[in-house]
Amino acid sequence: MKRGKIAVFLFLNVLCLPFFLDAEQGNFALGLNYPGISLKAFIFPRSALELRHQSAEDVSVTGLRNYFYFSRNFPAALFCGLEGDVITFEGESSEGTGFAAELFFGGEYFFAGPFALQLDFGPAVIDLTDADTEENVNGVEFVVNFGINYYW
Repeated sequence: MKRGKIAVFLFLNVLCLPFFLDAEQGNFALGLNYPGISLKAFIFPRSALELRHQSAEDVSVTGLRNYFYFSRNFPAALFCGLEGDVITFEGESSEGTGFAAELFFGGEYFFAGPFALQLDFGPAVIDLTDADTEENVNGVEFVVNFGINYYW
């Protein structure tokens, strides 16, 4: 029972920590997302641009996001935005390029000073073309992104 009380105590402290930290957020963020990295810069008080790169198992996605924050209230902030990506892929039987365009909605939760958890989701139009056969595949997929940001 003692472990349970310690776990509850730690959980409540982490949950309440943002209310006791300095609410000042930086204008730049370095992000780790699954499976990649990002660099975000606020160009206006409620608008940010983010350069992202993700790669996994012979697929690489590099793109730019434009965020609009409804507010940058501490400890949580909601946003929406647009993303455009260039995709490259190389498999055993095919390789090629493509693009993706996404409309997303989400939020950030500041849990320890300059650190924030980010979650967003939305529909993405994806278009891929095989380099050898010129075969083209396209469609709409639902995309979910999760990551952690460090602001300075």
